[in-house]
Amino acid sequence: MDRKERREKERELKKREERLRKQEEKLRREGAASESLTRRVGRTILGKTIWLISAALALLSGYALLRPHVSVEPSLSLNPVDPYTTQFTVKNENTIFATHDIHCVCWPRQMQTGQNIGALSLGPLPKMQHTIPMLSPGGSSTVDCPPVIGGLGTSTGEVLNAELEIIVSYNQWPFGTVTERNAFTAKRDSQHGVHWAHITPGEEKPFFPQ
Repeated sequence: MDRKERREKERELKKREERLRKQEEKLRREGAASESLTRRVGRTILGKTIWLISAALALLSGYALLRPHVSVEPSLSLNPVDPYTTQFTVKNENTIFATHDIHCVCWPRQMQTGQNIGALSLGPLPKMQHTIPMLSPGGSSTVDCPPVIGGLGTSTGEVLNAELEIIVSYNQWPFGTVTERNAFTAKRDSQHGVHWAHITPGEEKPFFPQ
């Protein structure tokens, strides 16, 4: 191989090296651009996700503050063996809006005593109701649910099983009229006292078991 051929081969080798170097630089630039795009897309998706989560949390917090709810809780018992002497506390759980025209209708669904005396009510009793004109935010009042028969715990025997509902309907801006069912079942303690405990309407016993 003469000197001329060696110089041509050297020039060809340098050209190849230059082409390889340019290709490597191009690949690095494309890789850097792709990585930068991926980071931008990732930051955009993360930002939108955080925004959506924040918005959802804000909506849930707002609903928790604004949603209408009037709770009914057993309170003072005037005669431990007669659960129908229990006084119930009715409270407006909303901390912003007042509730108006609160109608509490008592429904003593069913009751059975130790002397096999029972009572059955297939529907709410419209005459057994209390009306509270207004409850301020967080305000409360008291209602009761008297029995349909007297002498419980004495002449007619101790209450063994009982269920009742207190159905509350009221007006609260901006939701309009709201109705809530509050179901209770009787529980006996070691001293034969009878107390009302919360259940759901779905847990109530059927009137006529199959």
